[in-house]
Amino acid sequence: MPEFSVLKIIDLFSFFYRVMGVNYAVMRQILQIKLLMDRRRVPAVLASSGHKNEANAFNKSLLTYGFIGIIFVIFIFLPLPLFIKMNLTMGMIIFMVAMTMVAEFSTVLLDTKDKTILLSKPIDSRTVNAAKMTHIIINLLTIIVVMAGPSLVVGLFVHGFLFFVLLFGELLLVSGFILFLTSFFYFFMLLFFDGDRLRDVINYFQVVFSLVMMVGYQFIGRIYSFVDYDFVFVIKWWMYLLPSAWFAAPFSLVLESKVDDHLVYLSLLGLLVPVLLWVLYFKFATGYFEKNLYKLDRAATRKRKTLESRALKYKKLYSYIMPDTSENIFCRFAQNMISSERSLKLRLFPNLGLAAFLPLIMLINLLVGTDSVNQSLSYISHGPFYLSIYITVFILSASITTMNSSEMYKGAWIYKALPIESPGVILRGALTGFVLKYLIPIYLFVCLLFTPLYGISLVPHILLIFLNMLLLIILIFRMSPKELPFSKGMQSGRSVSLGIFLGSLVFCSITAGLHYTLQDFYIGLIIYIIVVFLVTATLWKASAKITWKDVV
Repeated sequence: MPEFSVLKIIDLFSFFYRVMGVNYAVMRQILQIKLLMDRRRVPAVLASSGHKNEANAFNKSLLTYGFIGIIFVIFIFLPLPLFIKMNLTMGMIIFMVAMTMVAEFSTVLLDTKDKTILLSKPIDSRTVNAAKMTHIIINLLTIIVVMAGPSLVVGLFVHGFLFFVLLFGELLLVSGFILFLTSFFYFFMLLFFDGDRLRDVINYFQVVFSLVMMVGYQFIGRIYSFVDYDFVFVIKWWMYLLPSAWFAAPFSLVLESKVDDHLVYLSLLGLLVPVLLWVLYFKFATGYFEKNLYKLDRAATRKRKTLESRALKYKKLYSYIMPDTSENIFCRFAQNMISSERSLKLRLFPNLGLAAFLPLIMLINLLVGTDSVNQSLSYISHGPFYLSIYITVFILSASITTMNSSEMYKGAWIYKALPIESPGVILRGALTGFVLKYLIPIYLFVCLLFTPLYGISLVPHILLIFLNMLLLIILIFRMSPKELPFSKGMQSGRSVSLGIFLGSLVFCSITAGLHYTLQDFYIGLIIYIIVVFLVTATLWKASAKITWKDVV
């Protein structure tokens, strides 16, 4: 078992554990196992990429957090008052670390297995709780140090040693505040919901965190667009409600020597509130929190009547699209599988979010910084900016490769046990269900962003882009290895290959170029739509001709 350097640091404080009645030798072994298990967990920020090497995934996640920390350094160089700069920095640190704690370390904060296993052995609860709390603190401080490390180093050279000491002390207070914040969030959720609903909420946080990581850098270049504005710094009453203002006030008070009552009061809040919350957490909240963790082991009872009525509605609706009964069944089966698997959603949803918001970001970039919004909207409506929807097509089409992965892949033997002559029915049904439930809604959302700008004239363009998306999906489906849906493990599942990636990129570039060429030639556009429709229909019909020998 590997020896972690952090354990050697904790060894220096072993005396305090023994004074509290903790069996330090046993606690150290438990902690060592917990740290080893952390390395085997693929972080949420990397989950959509399908990493197989756990150690590399762990190290790469730290590099990702370090990259976020480098972005925070930008705030230090902004020509703004120190209070505003540190308010932005501390706010981003609090937000990102809290999101990371919810997204990444829910298994650490909500662990109930250790007590079930360890308390049945000759190990007292005080030792188990000490190992758990130390594990939480290690993870929390690791994230904060990695994210805030670049700001500490750069701040040391820009603002001096006093800035370094002050920021380091503030980060310790921030860690206590975040620990209480995330624990209170879980406690609040456990108070009103069962474990199944809580796991769904955690999954949504993981998806949001991954999405923030993927699109957040788009706005970083806009930070410097505000540096030419003249800021008049006046502290308002609502700043007392911002934790970031509490932790930013000491920098202006100490380094800029701005003696102001508001700064003093904010600094006191930044010191007293985290300490008070830390004491409340260990004295009172921990006991209630642990008592409510039993709900995690209790699954939510779903309302069968609601599910049955919903299933009947979908069955009737899809029967018009897919007359084949078997294909209809596998269509709804695929939708239910994706809806119920949290790991699969964690891999899929960030890409869907990126497909939905990238065109929106492009529109925002065209509007930000312009003198007249109306003039910019008029400029967009008279240009071919709707062709950016092909970016959505590119991302959505590549997402179909995630359908082969599942947490319950060992049940894939059921496919061959069913009386089905051709696996093409299974593959086409699953693909249709995926397109209907996930790809089409995202596509329609993106089209609605452009419709107010172009009006009814956009309809043929939307139809053509949609048909091109279906054609690309069918081409990817036909060129990819024929793997049955949900038949591979999450770590061994196939991700987007380089050939599919480049082929999709070339396809979208060519079709977008041809679309741009024919945009003003209405007859040519109609002919293009008809040709794409016929080719798509022909390939889709031929895609059912798959034998069991073709299945990988």
